[in-house]
Amino acid sequence: MNAPGPTQLLCRLEEVPDGGSRGFTLRGGGGRDVRAFAVRRGETLWAYLNVCPHRGTPLDWRPHDFLDREARHILCATHGAVFRIEDGVCIAGPCPGEQLTPLALERRGDRFFAALDPEP
Repeated sequence: MNAPGPTQLLCRLEEVPDGGSRGFTLRGGGGRDVRAFAVRRGETLWAYLNVCPHRGTPLDWRPHDFLDREARHILCATHGAVFRIEDGVCIAGPCPGEQLTPLALERRGDRFFAALDPEP
């Protein structure tokens, strides 16, 4: 695995509702757009690439809608896979044991910065 590339601003804490989620677009290697999302619980943020490991499709079918009805898990709207928020591991659905791709986050005050793996 390559070392992460330089960090870029993902969001400010208040951009993600507490107990909710929000999608973002980052600039990846070669200038390509990379879809990502974050989930917030209090002062903690988790971020992942917006790609289901089952088929490679985006997880949300409506913008910023990444959680199940109870907001307890990440849900793939296409295939119904259910992922733990804390580590992105699939716990139900078509890809048990597989994992979402996490983004390494660095917090600076109320801003969160993410690093993407560079292109090979």
